[in-house]
Amino acid sequence: MRYEPAPRQTTSDFLVSVTNPNGYTVLAGGKPAQEEPAPRQTTSAQEFADHFKRSTLGETNRHNIDDYSHFVGKPNRASTYMESAQAEPKHTRMA
Repeated sequence: MRYEPAPRQTTSDFLVSVTNPNGYTVLAGGKPAQEEPAPRQTTSAQEFADHFKRSTLGETNRHNIDDYSHFVGKPNRASTYMESAQAEPKHTRMA
């Protein structure tokens, strides 16, 4: 969304500041290629969420979540892990 933190600003302070129209700075030098421009008066959490969902980064995030879900969502993955843990020699496990 092209915002940059103020010098020495903590992450939490930065995240709070972007909801204040007077509290954030738009990234200098134009927009990064992978992002759409952010609306200047975005002030609510819902507006930020909607913007992210429409952005290319939001789309990429959804694809990554889907890929991960397909990877870990296999029914036998948990049972395979449990069998592997049970097969470990007892001396290698912490008490």
